[in-house]
Amino acid sequence: MTSEKKDNSIKARIEHLSAALHNGTERFFEKLGGLVVNYPGATIGLCLLFVVIMAQGVWLYEEELAADKQFTPRDSQAVNEETWVVDRFGHENRPVYLQVEADDGTNMLTKASLLYMQEMHEWLLSQSLIVDGEDVTYNVVCARYTKDDDCKSPVSVLSYWQHNRTLLEADPNPLSTINSVDWRDIEPSGPPLSYYVGSDAVRDASGALVSTRATRIIYNLKNEKEDISGVGNDDPQSRYFEILVAEKSADRRSADRQAHSAETYILTEGEEAEAGIEAGQDDIASLFIGYFLMLFYASFVLSRGRVKYSHSILGLVSVVSIGLSTFSAYGLCWYIGIKFNTVVQVLVLVLLGVGIDDTFVIMDSWWDCSEIPTMKERMIAALKHAGPAVTITSVTDLIAFLAGSSTELPALRDFCYYATFGILFVFFFQCTFVVAFAYLDSVRQERGRSDILCCVPVDDETGVCVKKDGSWTEGEKGIQNRIVGTHMPRLVLGTLVGKVVVILISCLLFGLGIYGCTKVKMNFNQEWFIPDGDAIEDAMDVRDTYFNGQSLPANVYFSDINYPQEQDTVLNAGSVLRKNIWVTQNSTSSWMEDFQQWVKKEHVADWDQSAGRIVPSQFYRLLRVFASTATGPRSAWQHIDNIRWSSNGSDSLVASRVGFLIVGDALANGENAVDCMDNLRAELSGSEFPWAFMFLFWESYKLMVPEITQNVAIAGSCVFVLVTIMIANVQLGLLVTLAIGCVDVCMLGFMPFIGVELNGVSVICIVLAVGLSVDYSVHIAGAFLHVKCEDGDEHSGRTQRAAFALWKMGPAVVNGGTSTFIAVMPLAFAVSYVFSVFFRMFALIIFFGQWFGVFLLPVVLSFVGPDAYLTAPELKPRENPLHPEHDDPVATTTKGTTPVDVEMAEVSEAHP
Repeated sequence: MTSEKKDNSIKARIEHLSAALHNGTERFFEKLGGLVVNYPGATIGLCLLFVVIMAQGVWLYEEELAADKQFTPRDSQAVNEETWVVDRFGHENRPVYLQVEADDGTNMLTKASLLYMQEMHEWLLSQSLIVDGEDVTYNVVCARYTKDDDCKSPVSVLSYWQHNRTLLEADPNPLSTINSVDWRDIEPSGPPLSYYVGSDAVRDASGALVSTRATRIIYNLKNEKEDISGVGNDDPQSRYFEILVAEKSADRRSADRQAHSAETYILTEGEEAEAGIEAGQDDIASLFIGYFLMLFYASFVLSRGRVKYSHSILGLVSVVSIGLSTFSAYGLCWYIGIKFNTVVQVLVLVLLGVGIDDTFVIMDSWWDCSEIPTMKERMIAALKHAGPAVTITSVTDLIAFLAGSSTELPALRDFCYYATFGILFVFFFQCTFVVAFAYLDSVRQERGRSDILCCVPVDDETGVCVKKDGSWTEGEKGIQNRIVGTHMPRLVLGTLVGKVVVILISCLLFGLGIYGCTKVKMNFNQEWFIPDGDAIEDAMDVRDTYFNGQSLPANVYFSDINYPQEQDTVLNAGSVLRKNIWVTQNSTSSWMEDFQQWVKKEHVADWDQSAGRIVPSQFYRLLRVFASTATGPRSAWQHIDNIRWSSNGSDSLVASRVGFLIVGDALANGENAVDCMDNLRAELSGSEFPWAFMFLFWESYKLMVPEITQNVAIAGSCVFVLVTIMIANVQLGLLVTLAIGCVDVCMLGFMPFIGVELNGVSVICIVLAVGLSVDYSVHIAGAFLHVKCEDGDEHSGRTQRAAFALWKMGPAVVNGGTSTFIAVMPLAFAVSYVFSVFFRMFALIIFFGQWFGVFLLPVVLSFVGPDAYLTAPELKPRENPLHPEHDDPVATTTKGTTPVDVEMAEVSEAHP
């Protein structure tokens, strides 16, 4: 008995603390409401002034379009290595692939086909355009070994004739030349001939080439990056030249096929990037469509059967206020230097779904207060009762986003910054701007004016909602409330069968989620940003069909070594690469190997036979000769770009590199990519290190799972603490947190089923799920505590309280999910990767959030729910959907965890 009293005392103290917090919040909003309704014009004016001030941030607007800077931690190993590489070697050359595909039965190795290929080569060299007032040709954008050198030679099967039409036309049998001249005599280093003639090449029994359907020429363009408005960091001349030749080659394909039975497909970095940017720009319309859909939906929800008591105009006001809030959040972020990025665009619709729910909460409370005589007092009371509900949803969302801002992934971190300010400003504008207009609209109602046509007067007989019994109520709700608030509790909780079915379906969903988690793949491919049907897809298909997909250029870099004494260090790297499973066969190009071979052939006296190396004292003198374009062999020319001399003019190297190609399998998924990167780093971990541009993305794969775990755990823990404090019950706080955990597990597990892979875009949605899904559970849990039921045994009492929670809060929760889905629905038709992923992931958030919050949680509460608050009132029959006397009452959709005053439950009675 003593123990029970002690427990009750502790429980009472916890409830008292929660009640004090709740009452304090109500008092704050009561005072805020008084200020707003007494000075509505000033409130609106101050809000608009605030927007104008925040809007000045647009002058500091910066956009981050580089994918590597959005999804790679800035202090990662790959980024630090990139800084070192760019400082010494500059950015990698930009490859341009001129691919020629022949019709069935046509051999690209015939003289006629090779001449067509030569024609396309000459055509590309002849193209030009104006960029920033300068005539840009191939000779301007081509990569060079040094500034004063000629362009780097393109490489293809035409290299046998030095890409010279006269030499090719003079050759009576080009195929014989290809098979009789060793490719290594033409290209001493770099990939083998098969890299250029296609994987479907046919050879005879002796290994001689017979035919192939596809060949390609690879050019190298300069890559002197600078900031380009609307594009990001890129080389403007090379970029626009690439786009030009890619588009013009597409224009001439039909004529080429008729004349030569072959077509040319040019694949360039600039065209890929441009296609992704255009897709994102085309999908901007989806954001506006989302706003219009939400406008119509909000106006519908806020309307009533008679125009006098309808408030559909507030749908427009709410949507405008959310737009102002979003713009203000963007402006503040630009003020403090947070760059805009592709992912942040979607926040517009996220805030739209969250903000419109707050309007519904405030207006539901307004209708619940219909017995208050004066409009000022009524609006103050509405905000007083709605304030705690709006606060708890906003604070939980804020906590989730703040937790996400601790991530190392730049796109997620910046998105969370924008979202945090966005949620804060939406909360502020809903409680001030919208409330001010709501009060003015209530004055319109009091004066007997029409809803939208506010100058048109209406009388009470045509401006009320008439009920069957002749009475009327201003707050009569629709069919959704009857379905969710009355019929669903009876279906789910009314029988044991209903409960068992919900539990079995939940177990099935959770089991599928667990299974799906084992199938989740990490992957990120920039090609996903290219929309289906884009012209560049044809070029990619040719690459994937004939040239074994993507092959990734990479290098092993050396620094801080004594090259004359440590020649074996560079040589050993080449040996390691040739044995590594992630390196394309015969793709390694080592300047040290070619240098030593040259010395043994041309300067025998300087070769130390016993040590198997160049005499150290002669090393740099000979390297100067070897690297001289005037006297060195062709292989030396190709290595000029692989060594860096000291800037002080002394005979010493500050850096060098050995090139190779990573196999296409490394790009298949994130697991392969990480294995490849870690394997190369482990085998080349001395004074050298391997690096490729894609390492920047692969580095993020290693952090993906730890980042998800960390951010979800932090956000979940914070939400647990907050919910526990707000509803004053540890058990329910834990149940709500477990429901959120189920949502995240199922989201992650169902990703393979909807075609989404784990990467920087999808991980943002997983973190967002914590803040968004808590709304679907916490209100049901809170309502469960606010009534007692002494009717029947303990289990029956919990079941009836769970039914009350669904009656009380179910319609609001479903309405919130519906509004969020409508906000993001236009993204279903988006072509850009980011928008498409967000729609699919948000569909999962809404579905699983609703299922585990609205269906499973009430069932669980009916079995193991805690006792009600000590001060909670007894459940009335008309509030209990399972009671025989329940008569489809006016379902209250207040979103808060504390019900409005008991007397407000009688609103559905005849209005005096």
